[in-house]
Amino acid sequence: MPTLEEIVFQAGRDALADQDGVVTGVRQRTGTLLAAHALVASFLGATTVTAKGLHGFSWVARVTLLLGLIIAAVLLSNWRLRFAVDAPDLYAELYDEAAAEAENDTLGWLVSAAYGYHNLRRANTKRVRIMGVLLTLLGALMVLQTVFWLVALR
Repeated sequence: MPTLEEIVFQAGRDALADQDGVVTGVRQRTGTLLAAHALVASFLGATTVTAKGLHGFSWVARVTLLLGLIIAAVLLSNWRLRFAVDAPDLYAELYDEAAAEAENDTLGWLVSAAYGYHNLRRANTKRVRIMGVLLTLLGALMVLQTVFWLVALR
């Protein structure tokens, strides 16, 4: 049966891994939405510009495309997120505590490691939340671009 310390440590690792999964998913969906932006602009945009030229709604559609491209570039850029602790640093930080507890057969040092995972996750939280908002905005811009091209084409 796992000890409380082992459960806390595993929970910290799992929470950080879940956050890493969210970021990976955001970046994958960003690529999909970026491709959708390009397809909409290629097909509807080219048809609209060829048939009607550039005017009011087609300019707005181009602006939404540009904003979508900027947001996608931001989402795919480096956000300085950390999802792993540095093993040598963790060892050096916890060695004395683990050695002192070895005589008593306690695992308080393992909880300290879990807090390290928790602190990493907490440091990432604001950026991950912003990434989610930007992804939602990117999707909305893709829909708006499509609508504006269709209105311009009518």
